[in-house]
Amino acid sequence: MTETEKEVPVQQVTYVEISKINVPRERVTSVWDPNLLAEIEESIRAKGILEPVQLLDINGALWLTDGLHRIQIAEKLKISKVPALIKKGSTEDLLIENLIRNRQRGKSNPAEEAEVLDYLVNNRKFPLVNAAKQIGMSEAWARKLIRISTLPEETKDLIKHGKIPVTGAFYIVDLPTPQLKLSVSRDAALYGYNAHQIKARVWQFLNPDQEPNEGGTTFTPEGKPQEIPIRCKYCGDPLSKVGKEYIWVCKKCEELTKQLYDYYRDKYLTTPPSPPGPPQTPPEP
Repeated sequence: MTETEKEVPVQQVTYVEISKINVPRERVTSVWDPNLLAEIEESIRAKGILEPVQLLDINGALWLTDGLHRIQIAEKLKISKVPALIKKGSTEDLLIENLIRNRQRGKSNPAEEAEVLDYLVNNRKFPLVNAAKQIGMSEAWARKLIRISTLPEETKDLIKHGKIPVTGAFYIVDLPTPQLKLSVSRDAALYGYNAHQIKARVWQFLNPDQEPNEGGTTFTPEGKPQEIPIRCKYCGDPLSKVGKEYIWVCKKCEELTKQLYDYYRDKYLTTPPSPPGPPQTPPEP
């Protein structure tokens, strides 16, 4: 049997006291539908925990890499021990494995990913390129997530709970002060901004002397978004976003059309009618 053909040793399931399991503060927790969590609870109540939790032994201490919801349900049901698979590793292994597992499920939370990456890079001095490669994300995306980790805690909580889209949060990072970042975050959560509206709101604060373009978004002093209508260049009437109101013309024809329209308007639409003249005497026969 060659080296590559050797079987991977099967890990032994061990029952571990919940009180001996440490949960890292910097971690990514899968986001589950409440109805599904209720089903899992009923299953554990009836049959116990069938899938072991994953633990990492770091210098004799047991740290959780996967299975937080199972442990929380076990505590609720007064179950003191849970089945576990244990392997040895480092703090970096702990954080990276936790992040990978949740990303593979497709339920990872970007704000929590940002915190884990920030801890790996800035606290553990783990190279960002290496972290991104091991986690399976692009370096560009990892750098964006690192920026999210600098946002106020309340803003990150809003991202975690789906109140702010992560693509919109990237724009909030560009605001100059924590107070302004928090203000825009609260408005975004209150009025349900999408990423484009967050971008427009941030642009408004960064460019207070400029008017937004037609078709864009402006905001009331309270932060409520309002769409700026696109208006006809000639008459000024607002145009619908659907239908056949739009045609393509070159700049030369547009200018000529504008000149013709202005002439017509000045000549026939805005010139007051001439006063009636004296009655004409019919010609003599």
